[in-house]
Amino acid sequence: MNERPTSTPASSSATSAEQVLLRADQLTKHYPVSQGWFRPKAISRALDGVSFTLAAGKTLAVVGESGCGKSTLARQITMIESPTAGALWLDGKNVAERDPALLKAVRPLVQMVFQNPDASLNPRKKVAAMLEEPLIINTRLNGAERMEKAKEMMKQVGLRPEFYGRYPHMFSGGQRQRIAIARALMLDPKVIVADEPVSALDVSIQAQVLNLLMDIQQKTKVAYLFISHNLSVVEHIADEVIVMYLGKVVEHGSKADTFSRPLHPYTRALLASTPRIDPAQRQARLMLDGELPSPLAPPPGCAFHSRCPHAVERCRHETPLLQHFKGSRVACHRVSEIA
Repeated sequence: MNERPTSTPASSSATSAEQVLLRADQLTKHYPVSQGWFRPKAISRALDGVSFTLAAGKTLAVVGESGCGKSTLARQITMIESPTAGALWLDGKNVAERDPALLKAVRPLVQMVFQNPDASLNPRKKVAAMLEEPLIINTRLNGAERMEKAKEMMKQVGLRPEFYGRYPHMFSGGQRQRIAIARALMLDPKVIVADEPVSALDVSIQAQVLNLLMDIQQKTKVAYLFISHNLSVVEHIADEVIVMYLGKVVEHGSKADTFSRPLHPYTRALLASTPRIDPAQRQARLMLDGELPSPLAPPPGCAFHSRCPHAVERCRHETPLLQHFKGSRVACHRVSEIA
C-alpha cells in the first residue's frame, strides 16, 4: 500500500481556520434505554464530549473497541441522528441546530461508505440506477447528463463502462465496494465517512481499495473520517488518529506520534495487539484485565481505570481531561510518569 506522508500533530496550528471543513465541539449523544415496567429509563452515554477538526484533503482515523462510540460518531457526522449536546460545524454552518432547510442544503456535502457492500447496495437495482439516484434527488441534470457523470465516476473508481447495466450480484466484493465508493462520490462531497470500508474484503483487495481512496483524495481534496478496528490499515491511510474509549477521546495525535510513541495505556494495548511481521516493530504485549464497562453505568473517574495497570487512587475518582503532551492530546493523570 502507498505510504501516507506524515502529518503535523493534532495540536499544531498549521491547519488554518480556512482549511477546516468539519469541526466537532463537545459532541454528545445519549440514548434513553428502557429497563422494564415501572422502572426509570437508563441513559446510555454512547458519545460523551468529543471534539476534533478535519481539514480538506486529510484523513482522521477513529479507532477503539466495539462499543466505544465510533459508529455513533459516524451517525452524528452524517446527520442521520441529532446530537444530545454540543456543536457540529460543517463548512462553517452549525448543523447540530437541526434546521431543516440547512440540513437539506449541507447533507450532500457528507457521504458515507459502509462496511459491507452486500448490505449497502440494493440487489434489485442496476449500477446505473444506484449511481444516478443521488443526482435525481439533489440535482437538475437530465438523463444524458446523469449517465455521463455516472460513467465518468465508474471510470474514476476503476470500473469499465459496460458494467453500467449490471446488478450487484454480478460483481466481486472489491468491485461492489468500488460501486459503493462511486455512489458516495456522485454529489462531489467534501467529507466522506468510511465505516470499516475494507474489513469485509480479502487482504489483497483491501490494498487496492485503500490505494483507490488515497488516489481519489489526492485528486479531489475530499476529507475522510475513517473508522476502523484494523490499526495496520489506519497506519497506511491516516493523517491523524483519535483513540476512543467508552464514548470519550483518550488520545488524539498525528499518525506518526500515535504509532511511534503511544501515550495512553489503552492506545498502547491496542497497538500491542496488532500483528507485526517485522520483529523490530513488535511491542511488548500489554494484557488488559476485565471487560469494557457498560455505557449505562460508566465507572467514576477515569473510565479506563478498572483495566489500567497504571491506575492509582486519583484515577478512580477524578476524570482526566484531554491535555497537550509531546505534540498530542491525551486524557491520563499519569501520562508524564509513564510516557
